[in-house]
Amino acid sequence: MSRMRVLATAYACEPGQGSEAGIGWNWARQIAQHHDLWLITRENNVAAIETRARQEGLQGLTVIGFDLPRWTRFWKRKRRGAVAYFYLWQSGLTRLARRLDREHDFDLVHHLTFASSWIPSGLSMVGKPFVWGPVGQHPRVPDRFLPKYDLKQRLAEPAKAFVRRCLMNLDPFLKHTFRKADLILSLGNEFDRNVPPTVQAKVKRFLACGTETPNIPAQRFERQGPLRVLFAGRLIHLKGIYLAIDAFLRLAEKAPDATLDILGDGPLRSRLEERVWELNMQDRIKLLGNRPHPETLERMHAADVFLFPSFEGAGMVVPEAMCAGMPVVCLDFGGPAEMTGDTRGICVPLEGDARKTARALGDALIDLESDEPKRRRLAESAFGWASSQTTWESKGERLAGLYAEAMDRHAGRTPVTVRAQAKASKGKRTAA
Repeated sequence: MSRMRVLATAYACEPGQGSEAGIGWNWARQIAQHHDLWLITRENNVAAIETRARQEGLQGLTVIGFDLPRWTRFWKRKRRGAVAYFYLWQSGLTRLARRLDREHDFDLVHHLTFASSWIPSGLSMVGKPFVWGPVGQHPRVPDRFLPKYDLKQRLAEPAKAFVRRCLMNLDPFLKHTFRKADLILSLGNEFDRNVPPTVQAKVKRFLACGTETPNIPAQRFERQGPLRVLFAGRLIHLKGIYLAIDAFLRLAEKAPDATLDILGDGPLRSRLEERVWELNMQDRIKLLGNRPHPETLERMHAADVFLFPSFEGAGMVVPEAMCAGMPVVCLDFGGPAEMTGDTRGICVPLEGDARKTARALGDALIDLESDEPKRRRLAESAFGWASSQTTWESKGERLAGLYAEAMDRHAGRTPVTVRAQAKASKGKRTAA
């Protein structure tokens, strides 16, 4: 496919960062390497993106900063208002997107970040072939895994689930986004289960997160000493941080030299620090806070096991951990389990309560600590999958097929991929 003119939006987009901001940048970079890209993002992202684009020679990237009027920006000053501001931001960018389309006549539009399936996209109003995503949603954290003392959190989970259901069922802007999307890239099963039946045919599974092309020595898979366990994520209940600490405590009983490094920050940090001091484990459990993304990757390359008992629907950090040569210990729940499977780590079923589940997670750590051949085998399998399936380069190479399918659907044609599947199916029936 020849170079296309693509308009994309990435609310979160910043070079050198992890999570959504890094995903937004890497998607934009891959699109700009294959096509001419006009990227709408927040105004405070523009300078960093343009600087990195010049450094990398991305001549096909034009960055447009967009923010709502100053009087609305109080919504994003606190994290709890970010989603509301993002909804308003999507609503407000439609006029800009339409004006840019009149000026440049885009071949296709693509919504990149945030990856929230219950927030509509302003690009759905442009009237061009439209790729939405990857998008997804978190499953609801089971009540038995929420702390009894935190009434606010126990009320927040059902409230968030209620808001999502209302938006999915009642919001005309979101319904319009589902209807107008020619291709919907899905992060996982939770989103797939909640997609309206009328648009199921447009859904394609596709991971949002990606990794740099890895280059690690073979000896990386050999453990050099006591087991080093790593957790990386925002310190909130959704990420299962309490389960991680309790699981490590069980490992610590059997392996007195094992350590746990916790990368990330969040509202639970002070409470977690108090608990570590109460346990007198500050020499073995280290809360390191947020670290620059390059340092996070360095620490991943030095650890032996990635412990990530998160309840989220995606788990974008998991492929990075695998690409660094670590097996994953996670819950058999949500996105992390879908990526880990049976061959790239250990997925622990949700038991009757948090205490029993933490014990099972700890037993998985003990298993990997005591059975080094198994830990190494899982690490090598995790690395092999991540390095072949999740690199940004591989995602860039798939863009042509994704965009061709979206354009075929928009034109009312049967997409090439669907035709190929039908032909293959017919061939099997003939052979039978």
